[in-house]
Amino acid sequence: MNLYSWYGLYAIISEYVSGPSKLPLLCRYEHGWNPLPEPNPYDLRTDQPLMLVWSKRRLQEWNEVSSIPAAIMGAPFVHYRKLRQIEKDIAANGTVAFPAHSTPLIDAVFDIDEYCEQLKSLPTEYHPITICLHVHDLERQKDAVYKKHGFNVVSAGEGTVLGFEHVQKFYDILRSHKYATSNQVGSYSFYAVEMGIPFFIFGEPAHLENSGEPLMPRKYSYQDYPIGIYATELFRGLTQAISEEQKKFVEDELGVHDCLSGVELRELIIESNQRTIEAYQEFLKTGQGGVEEKISICEKLYDYYLALGEKDKKLKYIFKSFEYAPPRADFCCHLGLYFSDIEQYEQAIFWYKLAVQLEKPSDSRLMWLPHVQLCVCYDRLGNHELAYEHNEIARNYSPKNEAVLYNKNYLERVLGIESPE
Repeated sequence: MNLYSWYGLYAIISEYVSGPSKLPLLCRYEHGWNPLPEPNPYDLRTDQPLMLVWSKRRLQEWNEVSSIPAAIMGAPFVHYRKLRQIEKDIAANGTVAFPAHSTPLIDAVFDIDEYCEQLKSLPTEYHPITICLHVHDLERQKDAVYKKHGFNVVSAGEGTVLGFEHVQKFYDILRSHKYATSNQVGSYSFYAVEMGIPFFIFGEPAHLENSGEPLMPRKYSYQDYPIGIYATELFRGLTQAISEEQKKFVEDELGVHDCLSGVELRELIIESNQRTIEAYQEFLKTGQGGVEEKISICEKLYDYYLALGEKDKKLKYIFKSFEYAPPRADFCCHLGLYFSDIEQYEQAIFWYKLAVQLEKPSDSRLMWLPHVQLCVCYDRLGNHELAYEHNEIARNYSPKNEAVLYNKNYLERVLGIESPE
């Protein structure tokens, strides 16, 4: 369980199943549409007791290769949209293009200049055209090419978020356009059609080049797979309407008519949670297992009680982890958060500073998160200079992080610093 989740899915699913009350999600969930004929290999590695999938197709594929129970939750973005009754704007115009997107280790490769020329050649009905880029393509600075061609470039922002900020931005962008397009079928294709916005495949196709993702092919395309071929052909070519075949395919892939209701999914998760927590606690009582396994279970129990808001119990499993190994950066951050929440900022600073000194993966959010929290603590204590110093360290690790950029602007106003950027 990770409260920071891709696209805020943890928050979206929590809202769908919980309403006003809290319910920890001890489960793995699909983060987007997948054309592969088998589950995402990282999903298959999960140690969570329950898997949530989008559709009947994905459920069948999961059950063929995994013994972990699974259920159809549908697409979380759709639950978010329906709950808020988000619809296409009456004044919607033009087209939003979602170019095939990259990840940190997989680059979506195509001739962007050629793609831009093709987009500019679209009939007047589809103009103006807005480019919506994924955060990883912004990090690769691909926006510069689109801007060079005169396109307005937007983004739904950071992918890893706590709440609804990503999905809200996504629908704000989508609903203001009359049409949607891409050079590759993706989750955006289905979200557009589901809310009544025609989608079409157009322009320079992409292939995906893997520079180090261990569980994915070296080079591949969505059209290497049967469902990818079908979806591409189904949406290929200009359109101003959604066909019945497209509508049915989208609703099937999103699980619109097959998903559990929020109440049904809540009951399933509660039952699964209870069995799992009891098993975790019993495992720690036995003293069996290695150090890493015990610490991992302490982390899971901490997350569980954090989500429930039970301060004493989450504190118990932070200190329980210290029985098995010296304090680690993530647990030090947990303690920092605990003291920060009760406004004991000096104690919080002690644990965050210790987290900074401890070993952690170079690609981990633990490289920047303690510095952001130190920034907040020092600001609360009125030491704005140190707050700014730690925020700048965080910005070095995560330069496009919205919280970091907000802190930067705020502290520069407080300190009277004129930013050169």
